[in-house]
Amino acid sequence: MKGAEVISLFSEILQGDEMIVSSNGNVSRQAFHLLNKPHIYLRGSMGLPLSVGLGLSLSQPENKVIVITGDGNFLMGLGSLTTIAHFSPENLRIIILDNEVYATTGGQPTVSSTINYKLLMEGSGVENVVSLTSINNEKEVKKSLVKLLKQEGLQMLHIKVERDDIKLANIDWHPTEITKKFHFGHKIHFKSS
Repeated sequence: MKGAEVISLFSEILQGDEMIVSSNGNVSRQAFHLLNKPHIYLRGSMGLPLSVGLGLSLSQPENKVIVITGDGNFLMGLGSLTTIAHFSPENLRIIILDNEVYATTGGQPTVSSTINYKLLMEGSGVENVVSLTSINNEKEVKKSLVKLLKQEGLQMLHIKVERDDIKLANIDWHPTEITKKFHFGHKIHFKSS
């Protein structure tokens, strides 16, 4: 399956009250065009979706927060993984769509093909990890996505996907517009320190 197909399939099972953070690049454009809006679409923020998702999940414990990221973005933000494991927010879900390339910048290979994601995440302290490295059918992916949403506690799902050649338009919203639209759909209460 391709990443866009996974996101499209995911749109069928979402309840509509989830807070979704998508990494910049292709994943964000696919989320923008294939999921109900609004969500947080990161722009020019390589490596930050895990940190943004963690912050949002800690500040909004009553909402389910889902991070959808590519392998390049995930690997660039790897330092956040141990912090996520330390805090283990019950409401955080992370989906890694792994096509083994930096798709937005020209298809340069990532180092993803040499990584055992399940061991990496478990070694960082994340216990609930599912890695679908040889998926051949939509049914298996959908079953894993449904399980990801229903299970309790911090969950991570790594899905090996085919390279996506789908060309989608860039998100023409300015980051402040994304923030305003996102607030409209959710009751956000930021805690002051």
